[in-house]
Amino acid sequence: MASISFTLPIFLTIFFFLTLKTIPTIETDANETRLLFYYHERTKSPNATAIKVVSSPVDPTVPIFAVGNIFVFDDPLTEGLDPASHVLGRVQGELVFASLDGYDGLYNFNIVFTDLDPWTGSTLTVIGRNPTQQTVKELPVVGGTGRFRRTRGYIILTRLTSLARPDGIITFEVNLTLWNN
Repeated sequence: MASISFTLPIFLTIFFFLTLKTIPTIETDANETRLLFYYHERTKSPNATAIKVVSSPVDPTVPIFAVGNIFVFDDPLTEGLDPASHVLGRVQGELVFASLDGYDGLYNFNIVFTDLDPWTGSTLTVIGRNPTQQTVKELPVVGGTGRFRRTRGYIILTRLTSLARPDGIITFEVNLTLWNN
């Protein structure tokens, strides 16, 4: 009889702790991932990483801000603010100027991690409106591959340099918040 009364409290204690770990709570979200990195877009040759591939049929003479202009890009993703800092991956995608005033567009890109453990080989997909004249913008992360499969989240993208820099390098800070299902 003594052995039953001793094992029952142990059993109840183990059951209580197992139950606590399986009940999700609003205050605790152990599946949240936050990352900070930078990408650098070079708009001038040589070695441009952003290239205009379609000119606006409305006004083909406008170099950037015209409805219908389409750009593709393959920008280095770095650990630090300096473009020469450690490369973590690439930001690859397109910007389609979709507003009649020529300033807002559809941003569609993948963040490809090539050297950031444990996410090396994984990707994130971002699709959303790009108000190009705003320095800070929020874009949704709609999914991913590898370690980011079934991920959802958002990025806060902050342009740190002027669009009119003489060297043509535009630097963006990327604050990424993700929730894995």
